[in-house]
Amino acid sequence: MNPPQLKMPNRMMPVATACLLLSGCGGVRVVTIPTTQPRQLAETVQAYVYVETADGQRVKSANRTPLYEGEWVLTDPSGQ
Repeated sequence: MNPPQLKMPNRMMPVATACLLLSGCGGVRVVTIPTTQPRQLAETVQAYVYVETADGQRVKSANRTPLYEGEWVLTDPSGQ
C-alpha cells in the first residue's frame, strides 16, 4: 500500500517553476580578476604558503598561516 502523495494543482506548476528559475543564486555577484593583477584580501584567511629555503628551493609550509585583511597577494609570475 503506497502512502498518499501530495499533488500540486496544475495551474501552480508554471508559477513555481518560474519562481525557482528566476530566484537564481540569491543575487550573489561574482567578479573575476585577471590572475596577472595584484589582489587585496577583504578578510583574513588561513592558507598554506610557499617559502624559499637558503638553497633557493620553494617549499610548501607545514601549517596554514594567517593572511590578514588588507594584505596584497600576487600570483607567482613564473607559474610554478
